[in-house]
Amino acid sequence: MHSLNLYQSWNTTDPAWSMVEPAHHDIILPTAFAASTYLTNSNRFLVDGGLQSPHKTIYYDTLNGIWYNPIIKGPPLLKRKQHTAVSDDHGRVWLWGGLSDTSTYGGPTLYYSNWTLIDTLTWTISFPTVQNNPPPRIDHTATMISNKYILIIGGVVYSHDVTDPAGKFTLNPVSMSSLLLFDIPNNRWINITAGGNIPAPRRGHSAVLSLDGKSVIIFGGGMPEDGHGQLNDVFILELETMRWKAPSIKGVPPKPRRYHKAYLVDDVLLVAFGLGGDEKGFDDVNILSTSSWSWITQYTANTAWLAGNTTNGVVKNNTGNGTAYDPNGKKNEADHDNSSETRIKAGVIAGVVSGGVVILGGGIFLVLSVVIFRRRQTKTKKSSNSNIVDPASSSIRHDNESTISVLVLEPVTVTQFQKPDNRSSIRYATQLDDGQYYKPNED
Repeated sequence: MHSLNLYQSWNTTDPAWSMVEPAHHDIILPTAFAASTYLTNSNRFLVDGGLQSPHKTIYYDTLNGIWYNPIIKGPPLLKRKQHTAVSDDHGRVWLWGGLSDTSTYGGPTLYYSNWTLIDTLTWTISFPTVQNNPPPRIDHTATMISNKYILIIGGVVYSHDVTDPAGKFTLNPVSMSSLLLFDIPNNRWINITAGGNIPAPRRGHSAVLSLDGKSVIIFGGGMPEDGHGQLNDVFILELETMRWKAPSIKGVPPKPRRYHKAYLVDDVLLVAFGLGGDEKGFDDVNILSTSSWSWITQYTANTAWLAGNTTNGVVKNNTGNGTAYDPNGKKNEADHDNSSETRIKAGVIAGVVSGGVVILGGGIFLVLSVVIFRRRQTKTKKSSNSNIVDPASSSIRHDNESTISVLVLEPVTVTQFQKPDNRSSIRYATQLDDGQYYKPNED
């Protein structure tokens, strides 16, 4: 396992990686296509499933440098891969989607669309009953918003193809205009039709919630029907309007990839690792400045920002699972709380009205939650000085607020798959691969 130091400046040609020697190596198994998430308001991250035998759900304590194999009470967890995991402020991990096959449990291929809920405070599991579950899905992204909603973007669904409704179920691409929102308080799915400059369908991409909670930034991914076709474009979903836009980005973008990870630290998006079209993995770290919208090569540590976003050595930040805020901003937490809730309500209404990895390389287990370490004040090895980029921090709570009106929302229905349009990023793929920047239409 490796850690990336965010408290010192470095260049992408020589990132500040260091080897981590965690205790309890015996429970760390080679794995791929697992789901992982940072446990909010703690110093731990959880890894579930993947290509491994036997199946395990484990977590890593970043302060003490120890892997744990918790005893989870209840029915056994599904042995699956290519699913997602997000956490909330109540210590719960939400697992959704994925598949099981000979590589996970030794049996026939099974696809899932039900929620599995792990309570990490009691280490118990439950299976929430939802009446209108959508078709099963893999290689999607899940983003926790305002600690009340989980947004599902992209991936491929296991369903009938609309062109062959009488045929067998198969994996089909899903349009990036067709979004799913799970309303946690009301235990229901909501269909959203997004507009704007709609990205091309994709799987194995990344999705990160902006620090102000106003938008979701996606990067890259693979073409749903082509294992060799990869993307390296950037799109933004504005939650207030549920419209996609593609910013004009300068600089040389990363090589096209899927199954990578993205992390938002201050005003830079770090894109790490991933798999290329030739099935070879990447070991690089790329930097996207969201203030200038340009790919840059120099990471400059903002120690003041990091100091204002840490609790017990843990960075209060998000990588697609929560909402953080600028500690130097003028709004207080309550103001941000209310505005974030208003945005997601407005976005859902607008969306409905508008349309009616953890990876293994060279035998080394690379945890795709970036562990960071403070500069040590003394020469003593105190594990409490370690930090981790938080992929699941939700600093916003909504305990007593009203929920989205049922009258303006359409429930999810399990129907035939709608063939997506192949707009936007496909026409820029070659240009992007050549290291040029593009300027797509904003609409």
